[in-house]
Amino acid sequence: MIYSIEGRYKNKAAVDQYISNLCKELKLFKRLEIDIIFKTKLEGDCQGLCIDGDPIEIEIARNSEGKSLTFFQQMLTLAHEMIHAKQFMRGEYPSEREAKDLEYHLFGKCFPWEMV
Repeated sequence: MIYSIEGRYKNKAAVDQYISNLCKELKLFKRLEIDIIFKTKLEGDCQGLCIDGDPIEIEIARNSEGKSLTFFQQMLTLAHEMIHAKQFMRGEYPSEREAKDLEYHLFGKCFPWEMV
């Protein structure tokens, strides 16, 4: 799997390891490309977006609804959006229920806690 990360975000080494762990856990194929972009604010004031395409684009907000999102809120959102990336890759319907049901488990299991 090939991915790129753009924008301002904290703990770069931990985020890189986290993304690698998420990819392994979700069994994302090596041919998949994902661009991950951290932005100040997203359209619609949402916390994250996953846009199907080549490459798949994931956007993570640093601010939502007039408040700064913590680093861990951003990482939880990243887990949620990576589930959508898996859904797009496999041609599945991008279910919010699946993403919501799995995001906390995936975050807890894949985040490199020892690096922060």
